[in-house]
Amino acid sequence: MFTANDQGETQMAAFDFSALPSNSSVAAGVTLLVCGWFALASGAILTDNHSEGTLEAARAAPASLTYDIPPEARLTIVVEARRSGTAL
Repeated sequence: MFTANDQGETQMAAFDFSALPSNSSVAAGVTLLVCGWFALASGAILTDNHSEGTLEAARAAPASLTYDIPPEARLTIVVEARRSGTAL
């Protein structure tokens, strides 16, 4: 792996990485895999049959609006406190 010349300097031999895939091919493979996953997931979402309970909940009116609360149920909370004379 290392060779020394007559002056004592070492030269590093070039290493061949041809057996390993390049970074761009790995990135392309991961990108295709993720795109395929999202394509399958979106297809599953679009073709999913909605349950009757979900459809009824979507059509139902809101449970309560603010003007439906009777006046006697509305409370006012008053908080009173003294400040100390010293500044923090």
